[in-house]
Amino acid sequence: MKSSQVRDLARRYAAGQLSQENYRSQRRSFIDSVAVGTQPLVYKESAVRLPGKRARVKLMAVAAAAILLAVVALKLLWKTTHTAHKTPANAPTAFVPPPLPAPGPDLVRTFVETNDWSDGSLEDLSHRWVGLTAEDQGKARDSLMYPRLEAGLRQQITSEKAVAGSLGGQDVHLVELTKVAKQLGIPATP
Repeated sequence: MKSSQVRDLARRYAAGQLSQENYRSQRRSFIDSVAVGTQPLVYKESAVRLPGKRARVKLMAVAAAAILLAVVALKLLWKTTHTAHKTPANAPTAFVPPPLPAPGPDLVRTFVETNDWSDGSLEDLSHRWVGLTAEDQGKARDSLMYPRLEAGLRQQITSEKAVAGSLGGQDVHLVELTKVAKQLGIPATP
């Protein structure tokens, strides 16, 4: 980078090495001498300051991010053009919806996974079971989760009978459990 004597004066003034009055007088005399031709305007090469370690690290991070972004963009572009070449332009594309989950097995799986044996949850299971078709109820009974539902229901009934027997009365929760067991076709005892 080239700099002149005027620029050097300005730097010294900015650094606080010269007062404003001193800077102006030296600049005026220098410009006058260059204008008259008694002193040539000389430019000198100043050392170019290399970026510090932080600046290099930031530069490398920006470069790495740019390269990564370019790679991702190229990959997406390649996938787009690659899949476009596989499908003929005149071939109609039909929307194929994903298969719907079977409502019966899904109901059983959801109930078993939530493991909520409260009266409200049992009533919801009972209500939704009645809403299933006979075919969906059969699919639910054939599902892998149904034996877990059956075992859990029997265990809850056994526990409630033990509690009701020790209290010497009829438990409302036991009534709800037994009602759901009947509705699902599960015998209360194996």
